[in-house]
Amino acid sequence: MKFAIESITKNSGRLGQLRIREGGPELRTPLLMQTTKGGSIPWLSADVFESHVSQKPQVLQFTLSTMDQMAEALAQWNSGDRGVSDYVGFPGHLNVLLLRDPCETTPSGGNDRDIQPLFTRRGRESLTPERYMEMVASIKPDIYQGLCDADTNAESAKKRVQKSVDRTEKFMHYIYEQRGKVPSTLLAPIVGGYNTFARTQSIKHAREQPAGSYGGYILEGFHTNGLTATTVDTDKLLPIVEHCVKQLEEDKPRLLPGAFTPLTILELIAQGMDIFDTSYAYCAALNFKALTFCFVQAGEKQVPFLDVTDDANKENFSPLLKTCSCLTCQKHTRAYLHHLYKTNELLGPILLMVHNLHHYMAFFETIRETVAKDKMPELMELVRKQNGDAQVDYSIAANTKVITKATMGKGFAAAAM
Repeated sequence: MKFAIESITKNSGRLGQLRIREGGPELRTPLLMQTTKGGSIPWLSADVFESHVSQKPQVLQFTLSTMDQMAEALAQWNSGDRGVSDYVGFPGHLNVLLLRDPCETTPSGGNDRDIQPLFTRRGRESLTPERYMEMVASIKPDIYQGLCDADTNAESAKKRVQKSVDRTEKFMHYIYEQRGKVPSTLLAPIVGGYNTFARTQSIKHAREQPAGSYGGYILEGFHTNGLTATTVDTDKLLPIVEHCVKQLEEDKPRLLPGAFTPLTILELIAQGMDIFDTSYAYCAALNFKALTFCFVQAGEKQVPFLDVTDDANKENFSPLLKTCSCLTCQKHTRAYLHHLYKTNELLGPILLMVHNLHHYMAFFETIRETVAKDKMPELMELVRKQNGDAQVDYSIAANTKVITKATMGKGFAAAAM
């Protein structure tokens, strides 16, 4: 993996060029990865995604918690130039393997001196560093994160935070020793909750490793994934991120997973973070929300998202967003999306996800243009107030408007369960 800084600005963060695989496409940062579940983009087939969302090369974010059952099959299937992206139906796309699903809240607890709990659909699994490296070797991702204890958040006690650092160091001693046996790029995990001393200790351990031991960093332990990331207190988060960034090399990309709000994403980019994911777009769709926030000056007040379950949409025959060019907005109306919700049609979440991904990817295109022009403060102000007088709320609350238990397994109702 090669990463080169294109430009660094005082107020807007940095632009970079990332080449994950030799001979692969050159990707610009800030970069948006496509979050997957079990190797698939939620609700969308590869054909639907490439036909109606984007035909450009993507970086797929795989998670071991949703793909661990594939490791044995992949070990038998992988050969030659074939990789895990080919296996899941996205040939030619790059990928990053993480431990935890950023779309779902990760349960706390289950931590042990020698194992890391992995929460899967079958329950909790015990993951040793040895077993982890075996699974990484079977899956053969382009990039993978180091094994770490990220079971911390803003409420974690000092003792829990210190244990997360100590256990991560213990795991990573083995990972660094064995990394040469896996032909993938390693991301060094930086943990330590909201404690600057603990974060510095974690960074120091990574930077003590021989040159070339890892290709970038992943910062974890700020939230417990799922909707918790949408309510992170930036007054606490940003000073810790700034503290970490000052101690990291500039020539290595920095990844921060989680469903952070659009405004938080902008603030993190201004701090120097490089890589994010689409879990916010998924969490919005899961809770029946279409992303409608404005990131290009339009002169009129906007709302961050539209709730398709709202009865006000029953006879509203306008698109989700008038300025959007996605399939959903060009061909369908708010009333139709509301109808799909009411009748539990499987098409509902598909159309909503097409729109949310299209909108969020366009947002990142604007971000890169904004960083290049060093105009991040103006974009932040627009996203913060949406041409209104007060700051809008981008946090996502769980939508409990499931019709009846009998409708489980169908369309929107299934998405909410």
